[in-house]
Amino acid sequence: MSPEEIRAGSLAAVTTYFDAFEAGDLVKMTDVLAADVVHTLAMSFDGGVEPGLVLAGRDEVLGFLSGILRQVSRRDLSDRRTTAGEDGNTVFVEAVGDAEIAGSGISYKNVYVFKFECADGQVKRITEYANPVAAHKALNIPLG
Repeated sequence: MSPEEIRAGSLAAVTTYFDAFEAGDLVKMTDVLAADVVHTLAMSFDGGVEPGLVLAGRDEVLGFLSGILRQVSRRDLSDRRTTAGEDGNTVFVEAVGDAEIAGSGISYKNVYVFKFECADGQVKRITEYANPVAAHKALNIPLG
């Protein structure tokens, strides 16, 4: 496979992932997540350097995402800026999140940076960076 084909496959997987997330379509997300995918929320909720959460395997990642989809009634990731690494397997996405908490109508805005590591057109690793204070306030996640 050429470097251009690798890059195109990675970019397509990441685009499908985000479009499916915004649409609340777990089936389409499943299609692009590798069975052994790992999703790390790199932001710390206690001020340390350890990740806030590490999810391993497609079922665990989809369970987490399913919970988010239930909690958040509207999900928009705008101003997406996507950069593919030289190897074509690594994709970085910067985005502005604008969501609404289900049932309460509370607005949740955050700024995200995602690092996707892909192989064979599937997402193998997701590392997510965001402002933990914004997440805490909107989602009532304990800090400290």
